[in-house]
Amino acid sequence: MKHSTKQENSRLTHLKKEYDILIIGGGITGANVLWDATLRGYQCLLVEKNDYASGTSQATSKLIHGGLRYLKNFEIGLVRESLSERRYLAKISPHAVRPMGFIIPIRSLFQRIQLFLGMELYNLLSFDRNKDIDPDVQLPKYRWNSIAETIYKVIGLGRKSLIGSFQYYDYANPNPEKHTTEFILSAKEKGAHAFNYLSVTTLKKQNSGGYTVGLTDEITGKKVLVSAKIVVNSAGPWADVIESMAGISAEKKLVRSKGIHAVVRNICGNECVVLSKRDGSHLFVIPWRGKTIIGTTDTAYEDDPDKFKVKQSELVDLIDEVNFSFGFAKLTLKDVDYYYGGLRPLVEDPGSTEGTYSASRKSEIFHYEKEGFPGFFSALGGKYTTSRAVAESLVNSIDLYSKGKEDSCVTKFTPLLGGRYQNVKELVTEIQFKFPHESGFKIETLVRRYGSTTWRILQGKGTDSYRIPNGEIYFEEEVEYIVLHEDIHHLTDFYFRRSGVGTVGKLDTSDRIRMDKKIAKLLGWNAERLKVESKKVDERYQWYVD
Repeated sequence: MKHSTKQENSRLTHLKKEYDILIIGGGITGANVLWDATLRGYQCLLVEKNDYASGTSQATSKLIHGGLRYLKNFEIGLVRESLSERRYLAKISPHAVRPMGFIIPIRSLFQRIQLFLGMELYNLLSFDRNKDIDPDVQLPKYRWNSIAETIYKVIGLGRKSLIGSFQYYDYANPNPEKHTTEFILSAKEKGAHAFNYLSVTTLKKQNSGGYTVGLTDEITGKKVLVSAKIVVNSAGPWADVIESMAGISAEKKLVRSKGIHAVVRNICGNECVVLSKRDGSHLFVIPWRGKTIIGTTDTAYEDDPDKFKVKQSELVDLIDEVNFSFGFAKLTLKDVDYYYGGLRPLVEDPGSTEGTYSASRKSEIFHYEKEGFPGFFSALGGKYTTSRAVAESLVNSIDLYSKGKEDSCVTKFTPLLGGRYQNVKELVTEIQFKFPHESGFKIETLVRRYGSTTWRILQGKGTDSYRIPNGEIYFEEEVEYIVLHEDIHHLTDFYFRRSGVGTVGKLDTSDRIRMDKKIAKLLGWNAERLKVESKKVDERYQWYVD
């Protein structure tokens, strides 16, 4: 049964009949392609069959990292690219990153020598890490911690054979779902069109060139046709499904790797701890918003991506690994406040026998012109941190195909909506001067979450606030701004992919009811619609028992 308001029924009003580029998939890759292509002057449309960042992009370890572990496979180029992209993301969206220390416990002299060489190389490859970066988010050099320092920083760490630890620095990305959406919203401000809950149902090549694409509005059921000169397939784990729909048979195989995480009580202090699992793969114990994220897993997934679920037994196995590797955590399922998972799209060469953990995270861009589909591009593989570079390469290829030359890419230094400032302290001071009646705590809290978008948020009028399970305060103005300006169609969009309010655990009943009613009023929902939407939020905290 469709539950749609007048606002939802009219949301496709401005949809055009023809676009230069149609981008399929609203994850971090599609969002970056939209941003880059829009800035180069293309008329673009992005469509996502669910909500933005609802697939792989919401299933990260919430880190922007240079890929230290890829040095083990001698992927020097990938590490250097990752470190450069880490800096670019900090430059264009400093509000979305936080410096974080990563502690690697050392238990043998050989391991210490091996990691020292890795740390030196990592430091050398990141020689420009703080160039043109807000001082608030600059990264220090790695350091060695003695046994006492290591235990002080990670109280629960097992001490058997411990000789110390290396500590290096990357970025935390507290809300990658929000960050992904910000690329899309920034592109929309520049004239791009983007719609969540708009799925591709047909995809046909036109005899005269270009493609005709059938779209279905998942909210209202309305069906529309659009044409595009170029199609970009950035559907992640669903990329091969889109290729099949178009009639493309690719030589390289898309492999799906399943990764899950759990949000538990704080067990690791202020630094992330990098541990080795029993199978030799790595495990992160990550401080996050007063809680701890544990993860990730890396197993082959061969089922339909639409049937993806996180199983209770997988969470039990993950908790068991943490309890074994970490020492004194003693976690149980009762400690899990929230969990999430997703599928990594990896590209496998024909005949490859490599496991998903060892498989390269390099991205690959395909143009299926020789296969008879000129103007059809696919972006496969890759990782969150390097998504901007993937988009640059892909749009360069589109330029060469459509114009015969490459236009300049400007996404390395063009800030997103919230990144339009040079120094966070100066931004806080300027906003305090503009809004003298707002508390310093409120302004600083909003700036840390939204950067320069705080100017817009404080234009609203609000007196209410809401406390969430980790102690953070959310303000009525930010709730109103998100709901009215960030393509919210379901309560789950707000709780889990824009505000992040629901990702630290279930809200207290009083705060939850007030927030639900506020959102329902803003979106014109009746009591029946609110009941349905609220139930969907509750379901995200239930176990899937396998």
